[in-house]
Amino acid sequence: MTEELFEGYEFRRVNEEYHLFLFLKKPDRQSETEFSVELGAPVPEKQSLKTMAKDYVKKRLPNIKVAAVSIVAGATILTTIPMDEAEAHEVEFNMSYLYFGNTQSYISQVDQTQGNLSLVAPSYFDLNADGSLKITTQYDSVFVREMHERGIKVVPFLSNHWDRNLGRAALQNRELLTTQIADFVLKNNLDGVQVDIENVTELDRANYTDLVRLLNEKLPNKEVSVAVAANPSGWTKGWHGSYDYKALGQYADYLMIMAYDESYEGSVEGPVASYGWVERSIEYALAQNVPANKIVLGVPFYGRYWKEGTTTGAGTGISNRRVDELLAKYGGTVKFDEATQSPKATITIKEGDPTTTISGKTLGPGTYHIWYENGESIKAKLQLIHKYELKGSGSWSLGQESTSMWQNYRAWISHDGFVNLTPVVPEQPKEQTGTIAPKPTSYTVKSGDSLWKIATENGLTVAQLKEYNKLTSDVINIGQVLSLIAPTVTTQPVVENPVIGTPGAISTPAPTPEPAPTPTVTPTPPKVTTPTPKPVEPKPAPKPAPIPTVKTHTVVRGDSLWSLSKKYGTTIDAFKKTNGLKSDSLRVGQKLTIPTSAKVVVATPAPAPKVTAATTKPTPAPTVAKKTYPTLRVGSRGSAVTDMQNKLKKIGLYKGKVDGVYGSGSKTAIISFQKKYKLSADGVAGPATLSKLDAVAK
Repeated sequence: MTEELFEGYEFRRVNEEYHLFLFLKKPDRQSETEFSVELGAPVPEKQSLKTMAKDYVKKRLPNIKVAAVSIVAGATILTTIPMDEAEAHEVEFNMSYLYFGNTQSYISQVDQTQGNLSLVAPSYFDLNADGSLKITTQYDSVFVREMHERGIKVVPFLSNHWDRNLGRAALQNRELLTTQIADFVLKNNLDGVQVDIENVTELDRANYTDLVRLLNEKLPNKEVSVAVAANPSGWTKGWHGSYDYKALGQYADYLMIMAYDESYEGSVEGPVASYGWVERSIEYALAQNVPANKIVLGVPFYGRYWKEGTTTGAGTGISNRRVDELLAKYGGTVKFDEATQSPKATITIKEGDPTTTISGKTLGPGTYHIWYENGESIKAKLQLIHKYELKGSGSWSLGQESTSMWQNYRAWISHDGFVNLTPVVPEQPKEQTGTIAPKPTSYTVKSGDSLWKIATENGLTVAQLKEYNKLTSDVINIGQVLSLIAPTVTTQPVVENPVIGTPGAISTPAPTPEPAPTPTVTPTPPKVTTPTPKPVEPKPAPKPAPIPTVKTHTVVRGDSLWSLSKKYGTTIDAFKKTNGLKSDSLRVGQKLTIPTSAKVVVATPAPAPKVTAATTKPTPAPTVAKKTYPTLRVGSRGSAVTDMQNKLKKIGLYKGKVDGVYGSGSKTAIISFQKKYKLSADGVAGPATLSKLDAVAK
């Protein structure tokens, strides 16, 4: 039905970006019905026009990366869908805990999220000394009704508040406890229960799993979830050992990873949840065979502070909201640590300044370092949800956040927002309607990048990327330009003017020549469109052999069984069985056999022809390459930012320090420049903006 709705497509360049235009067939009863859906008519049994467009793109153009998709009927554009919305991993689940407050404050806290929540977990279930259920005074049927009217589920969490004796009593008395919980949930129209028993040990592992199993049996039509400790190091003893991730994943609807308290009260100074620590926690859960769609990433709405020169109160908790208040009250600085993707505030309270009390502690004179979370750090962590295609996000706890964050939260969590401006379509072109930019040959490092991420997004291995750039370690810097191609002479064919049509495509340099349409005809060597050395007496090209497939994989830094199973379209168990692995551990350089169940076929590139001085013509004079520009935004660093700041200062738009750091001053100057020269005033210095800046600031 979807393919019948569209008769073709075309790429067009719009404001320095490529858009895909889908052309509807002449309106008939079918398409008129779809139009009515877009205009708001209630036709629940039909897909919307946007949904059908997404299905079409995913089926016909699975590798396309453009800025937007527009649906066209005749000469009218009916709707335009941002590509991040059409293509990206979409998330609708977002839960948060309710702990500090009462019914009225809870309702206010929920309403301040601007519709971003799908579930709340209030503190309704505590424990008696014998492990039986204790209903807290926070339970209020009015609140439950109010949430249901807003379309938000209410799933109370069961807590032992870090009391090991209470936790063990609950696990020992689990038959009675689970019956009491199930009865209360059903009687009071609650939507399920989340188990949050902490600080028991590996000795309680089996009992913990069995408690969740019993809840699953007694609440078959309700949600049962578990809050689990983040375990980036794979610990099996103590608190972390009490969670059997794999078994819990079988009985629970999802596991909420408490990815916070990397630093804690009494620890050395540091972030509450650094990016790498959080990512390793996700990878551990996946390595335990917990399905990605059963993992919820928990993020903190709080930080911790340390006072210079004293260990008293080191690492005491503080809400993000109170950090903002301290900065407004005392001034100070905030530095965003790129390595951990975490902000660190430094404030100084002087003698005679107004006092502030945090959690019953009065902050005396002195200098304080506060590691906390802001919009930039939370956004960075939420991108991991899309990277690993997780179920959604959770947070501890509502009311501690800066409420301005909710203005952007939906955009961060609903889709990943990554846009590659170079369309890549694998099919052979059919009719010419335009010219598409070639595949990029370089990449400018941005905040949050790693060699693994850059290599994966550009179809390379980490080893190749390091070889191309003569890197001896995995360390890269923001603003650093990396080559995406091997630094050797190549005679591979280059399509200068790729053609787009129906179903249209863009040809990219291939490792081996494509076979001619008729199998019986031996293809001639491909025409080379750039001056390259050519054999004096070339032999007729042999008929291309079938493209071989990769049968083995050599482990590189950053590989895991989970990432390899995704890459080759198979399972972790298949990899382990094929290679006789007894654990999930891999070592760099290890050769693995690709399971026969793998779905992804990776072509082995043919070697480039050798060129010698005896068989080549004189090399023509090199041509001057067209200057390429990176995309710079807040957080970018390096020489490209320095160059931009110098040019902005030269034309009188930037008054700040030329330090190579893209901060708020640089953003303000860029917006002023973009407005002056009628560019998109978004504060992002992309190729169009930097090219214009070059021309103006000569």
